[in-house]
Amino acid sequence: METVNFKINLTGTGWDDEYPYCVVYVDDIRFAHGAVKPNTCFEFDVELDEDTQHSISVHYINRDSQRDVKRDSDGNITQSKGINIDSILIDDIELEQHNIVFSLGTTSYTDPDYVKLNRQDPNQYPLVFNRNTFLGAEGKYTLIFESPVYMWLLENF
Repeated sequence: METVNFKINLTGTGWDDEYPYCVVYVDDIRFAHGAVKPNTCFEFDVELDEDTQHSISVHYINRDSQRDVKRDSDGNITQSKGINIDSILIDDIELEQHNIVFSLGTTSYTDPDYVKLNRQDPNQYPLVFNRNTFLGAEGKYTLIFESPVYMWLLENF
């Protein structure tokens, strides 16, 4: 077993002191949750089995397109709540934002309104895609990594 410290730095977009809510999981076990305001950091320690693949994921939950989106009189979106994954640190080592967090992460959307758009135009509104760290609809960002973590870091830096 290996003990690893995670720090997930997030920025939430909201208004009137209402911000998006997220849950952070490692291997489907919840380690953190709460409203994501600007400059939010979730920090926790995890015991990981070695020589195994693991995942860390940030889930944007409880989104309501009526409450969390502002529209003008023509129905165009003028503001929308969302969560940006600013950085992920493992044992105080910041994962390289572009080559690891952005390029190796996967985003999948489950928001019912987004799923409707996907049915209309799956090319414009994919349900799963890479190279994204912003959750603008209900869904999750996932990064797969391996332990021992230091070996994985050396291979991916």
